Amino acid sequence: MRVLPVLFLFLSSVQWVFSQDSTSVESPKIVARLKVGNTTNFGSKGIKFIRVVEDSRCPTGVDCIWPGEVKALIGFYKNTTLIEEKEFVFGVKAINSDQIKELLITAEKMIYAYDISPYPSSEKPIDPTHYYLELLIK
Repeated sequence: MRVLPVLFLFLSSVQWVFSQDSTSVESPKIVARLKVGNTTNFGSKGIKFIRVVEDSRCPTGVDCIWPGEVKALIGFYKNTTLIEEKEFVFGVKAINSDQIKELLITAEKMIYAYDISPYPSSEKPIDPTHYYLELLIK
């Protein structure tokens, strides 16, 4: 009778070993916030969140026909010298690969613009100095 529990434990452990999942895991992403007016540097290259040009996203607490968008002006620097300014358009907040915009590639990192926060509310307008750009760094 003692053989049955030992056999059961042996078979359970064998099944556990063979049932291990070999799914590959994607490397973690770092999400950073860049406040409006600030610059972040990656080696000799830099990104500055200059300002929000327009925020027409449908505020929370309001029913809208169109979800809206937010436009942001972003500056690109090399060795503290402004190279160019570009306007980026973001849709409503959602995890969507079409929404992620490539900003900068260095030898070590890829930096993407993900979203602009905070999201507008019907209760109170957003102070232009409170915006920040959400970056994904891979």
